[in-house]
Amino acid sequence: MLWDYADELILKNPGNTIKMAVNRVTLESPPHFKRFYVYFEALKRGRKEGCRPILGLDGCFLKGPFKGELLAVVWFLSLLTASLGMEHGFGYTIISDQQKIAINDILPRVEYRNYARHVLSN
Repeated sequence: MLWDYADELILKNPGNTIKMAVNRVTLESPPHFKRFYVYFEALKRGRKEGCRPILGLDGCFLKGPFKGELLAVVWFLSLLTASLGMEHGFGYTIISDQQKIAINDILPRVEYRNYARHVLSN
């Protein structure tokens, strides 16, 4: 159903960026969902016309039977920087909670800041 959703998003909103990653055990096995990325064309235009070059990133803590922290920073940042047309991060500031290593690997020229809440608590 996600493939149909992605197709519909592209059909109704040309210019959207949509990427989906799936895993397969073998070539014949059904795909298992891994990741989904959507960047809407309207957000692209709005960001270029009126937003400051500041991005805030945060992890997601998983609750329920499968505990952990969901950090797909490298995959997400690679797609986001392509969507935004960022040149190695020059002119952008990223505010995050201790994800500087992953960010520096992808955007070596970005200015990096920690969330004030995390600075205070540490």
